[in-house]
Amino acid sequence: MNVEKTGNFPQVQSYNKAQKVQQVKPTLATTGEDHVQISSQAQEMFHKVSQAAVRQEKVTLIKQQIEEGTYKIDTKKIATDISNFWFGKQGESK
Repeated sequence: MNVEKTGNFPQVQSYNKAQKVQQVKPTLATTGEDHVQISSQAQEMFHKVSQAAVRQEKVTLIKQQIEEGTYKIDTKKIATDISNFWFGKQGESK
């Protein structure tokens, strides 16, 4: 078996091309300027974290009201929401 003739195989050719180092052009990072680019996914994650903080504040407030005995339940709103959910009128509660 002759192992010297590997140039005819596409897998070996693509491997050899990947191994070559290319000259890197100067970018903003190498010119001394700082720039930040946040992906849309990271922005969405940040938004969810901030929403979780707001939700935690609401939960803490409700727990405090329950402990103090000042928490009021709006039974009419609950009944309306249940009715709207089961009879297909979502989004109509006020």
